[in-house]
Amino acid sequence: MKPLVKKMLTAVLCASTLTAPLFLSGCSFSKIANGVQQGAQKASQKDIQVFNQYIEAVGNFNSGTVRFGYAINPSIQKLREGQHLSSFMAPKFDSLQQKLQAAKDAGIPYDDMKEPLDNVLAVLKDIVPVANELDTYYQTNSYQADNYAKEQQLGPKYVQLYDQFYAAYNQLDAVIHKHNTENQQEQLKELKDSGKKNAAAAQEVHLRLTALLDSFEEGKQIDVNAANQELQGIMDVSSSITSPDYNSAKNHLNTTIGRIRTFLGDQTADHYNDMIESYNSFIGSVNRLDMNKLDK
Repeated sequence: MKPLVKKMLTAVLCASTLTAPLFLSGCSFSKIANGVQQGAQKASQKDIQVFNQYIEAVGNFNSGTVRFGYAINPSIQKLREGQHLSSFMAPKFDSLQQKLQAAKDAGIPYDDMKEPLDNVLAVLKDIVPVANELDTYYQTNSYQADNYAKEQQLGPKYVQLYDQFYAAYNQLDAVIHKHNTENQQEQLKELKDSGKKNAAAAQEVHLRLTALLDSFEEGKQIDVNAANQELQGIMDVSSSITSPDYNSAKNHLNTTIGRIRTFLGDQTADHYNDMIESYNSFIGSVNRLDMNKLDK
């Protein structure tokens, strides 16, 4: 099997049946499976609303990084190899910094988010001005005037900070992913207990699809037969949803499943990225739903 692109899903979040649901998506660069301390407290309604801000910040950053990976990845790779650039693109570090700081100002809903959040914000404080300076440098073609002098000065610094950022960010992403999944599982139980069959089925689809794609990141050989069986199970659950309000999401889901099967048949980086983009589009369609109307 060809090596997978190192990205991890940030699962969807449905905040609560008592608040407007928020579903977000995206991908980061690696999965931290170990060393995550369990959160000590159960999320309150206010905690969930604050947590949505973190989900939005991370989801938008991850999704944008995947969408513009065609330009971001060559930039960091060439700088890492000491090659000259004529154009440059970095992940949206500045936007992430603003949104994470705003979320922190609103509160930190889980104790085990505090340290990784502070670590990410600390690196962002350093990398944002460097990334912005490099962006201006190439946008204005200044590399032609100074014969790449500033690139030689800032390039190695950017690479070092880039690696430091993802070492910290992957830990924050993993903690958010963990709590996000816990919240979804709790909500799924609530929906089932309250007899909301369509909403419960929609939530089950999100959970199972995310778990399946997440399992591709473990560095293990994929059991293609088992994955295809799970895809069929997900489609069966989706088919049980009778509300026409879910039709658009269902169409996006079918496209995503098709691209997952393409990836399973030929596990290339391009097919992986196509699969993730489709997954994000599916989540975007779910984000436009009012889940509370699915059973009316």
